[in-house]
Amino acid sequence: SGVLGAGLVSDSLTTLRFAEAQKEAPRSPAEADVAQEESPKPAKPPAVLKPSATVNGKTLTREQILEILAETVRVQGIVQQEVSVLARKLAKERGDKKKKKSMSFIDGHKKILELNLPKEPLEDHGLTESAFQKLLLQYEEDDEVMASAQKLLHPAGKGDPERAAGISMDKVVEIHRFMVNEMQKVLQEFLELPQETRRSFTGKGCETTAELLVSIAVEQQLAVRCEDVEQAVIRYEEALQNHPEFSRYTEQLANMMQHLIGAAQPRVQKADFVQILQHMGDSTKKAKAFAKKLYEDYRSKACTIAEAYRRFDEFSEEAAKALQANGEDMPDLSSVEMQLCYDEYRDDAEVKEAWDRSGAEMSLMMQASMTPMLTGGSRSSTSSPTNEERKGKKLKASEVVEMQELMVDEMKRMTEQAMHSFRDNQGKEPWKAEVTIQLVQALASAAVERRYGVSAEEMTLAGFQHAQTLQKNERFGRASEKQQDILMMLARLCGQDPSAGGS
Repeated sequence: SGVLGAGLVSDSLTTLRFAEAQKEAPRSPAEADVAQEESPKPAKPPAVLKPSATVNGKTLTREQILEILAETVRVQGIVQQEVSVLARKLAKERGDKKKKKSMSFIDGHKKILELNLPKEPLEDHGLTESAFQKLLLQYEEDDEVMASAQKLLHPAGKGDPERAAGISMDKVVEIHRFMVNEMQKVLQEFLELPQETRRSFTGKGCETTAELLVSIAVEQQLAVRCEDVEQAVIRYEEALQNHPEFSRYTEQLANMMQHLIGAAQPRVQKADFVQILQHMGDSTKKAKAFAKKLYEDYRSKACTIAEAYRRFDEFSEEAAKALQANGEDMPDLSSVEMQLCYDEYRDDAEVKEAWDRSGAEMSLMMQASMTPMLTGGSRSSTSSPTNEERKGKKLKASEVVEMQELMVDEMKRMTEQAMHSFRDNQGKEPWKAEVTIQLVQALASAAVERRYGVSAEEMTLAGFQHAQTLQKNERFGRASEKQQDILMMLARLCGQDPSAGGS
């Protein structure tokens, strides 16, 4: 998407960041820490090209997927350019007339329609972004498809390099903070529109209108060009990846954009929502019971890390098949759509009961912690006592630090064992990166829960609640950095293999 910069990478492309990590993750200090020497890897055999892929009953050939990716890059470039030019023109007009009041969402949308922008390729194929993500997952080992997808993740900068060079990294972060505030105003205004009006907009129309309104504010109030800001983001890309404030602002922008688009879509039927919640509850219960038993077996040495991997992979495969079997009947909802559905049906007793049993509450609490001003409705639902009763106490920031350090120590130990297993079993079926990473995280989380009586969800939520304190804590920073290094190393080790990341 574009004008709001690095924060608005589509949900459907998140998976590609993982694929990118598998292929390109560098060796890190933590990797040297984990193992002094590593057996040389055999040359990667050429991947067998998958001729087509199917999702939700719709089949696309590999050539069609490449065409969609190429056309999306082209269309996004045009949209970004057109919206940038329009934002500059409107900012100048409003500045000349000394207009203080912001342009309304409806007026902004009219301006977007007047541009007659090209249609998104996914719309032509009748695909949602989440469906396209599932298709791309099937091509993680296809270098050409992944290379095309990378162009969406890393679009060429269209700003002026000289002007961009005059924007410091601190200024980039400050601009993104300003963009978050402006986006909050846009979202709030949109949510106050009548439901019938909201649902008259397309998701893409909402997204492009929000980009226009925020861009006008950036141009008018900060006197910088949005494309120059994007150019500066590219310039400082590596440093910004490790900048906690920038990461938080871009996450908030992405979450608010999802919320905006979700608020324009019609809700799923109540019966479907209840079915989704019941399925979530069953899946979560089974997964937790499985992970607990697996950890106890691993801890008591009743199974090796290799055996734990095999069992975890089998469980993941079975869970995926169960999800696929239900996929035809159940809509695929993002966490934002889950929240919006709950807002709509929360007064229904059946929905409330299914919601309480599903575990969705914790997910939305974590999201609310990341984006506290996301909006009213379901915010009050997070005050239900179930979570507090389960925890029994409120976690302190110092306890979160200790848990994070234990988590990293456990992950490091398991990674050492996994590397020994890799070496001892060369020539056998390679481990899948995604499964390996989930396994190591699940076992480490179980170790934390066993010692502290705190689940992974509760620890994550406490981390968000104490975010400002933890960002300044050196011990927490070192542990978090080491955790990311270990995950990247696992991705790199498994990513050498043709089946990595697939399932």
